[in-house]
Amino acid sequence: MEASPILSHSQIIQKIDRIAFQIIEDNLNESEIYIVGIANKGYILAEHLVEHLRKTSQNTFHLLKLSFDKKNSIECLTNNEKLEIPKDKVVILVDDVLNTGETLMHASHVILRHDVKKMRTVVLIDRRHRLFPIKADYAGLTLSTTLENHIEVDFKNNEFTAHLE
Repeated sequence: MEASPILSHSQIIQKIDRIAFQIIEDNLNESEIYIVGIANKGYILAEHLVEHLRKTSQNTFHLLKLSFDKKNSIECLTNNEKLEIPKDKVVILVDDVLNTGETLMHASHVILRHDVKKMRTVVLIDRRHRLFPIKADYAGLTLSTTLENHIEVDFKNNEFTAHLE
């Protein structure tokens, strides 16, 4: 089956802009916000999100990377990865695609070990195939697909695209 384009570069930039404005609006009383990108593509998305946030707001945005094996994301429950997140801060957890929720759920476990004030989730594309009780607080696009479909987000050469395969 041939890949079908879902989002073009300009559409992805628009989605990132809109999400940045929503984050700022929802956190008006926060002087600093921690943005945690799930490696690899979630972190790339988080980098661009922070760039847009810094252009739009005077707040301080800290960018952190959370790395783990997505094929074995349950390792998040037992590893002792510590992120540099001070107590009582707002954390925005970022990934490219939300499918079953497993990756975001396990990554949330790592974040919640840090006594945060509030945690929200961002995804570029929400597929709505939940197996875990987590949702995207901010989503660029919500898309109903079959379980057999695969969504690929590419961040190559500063040209962003999303395709359905």
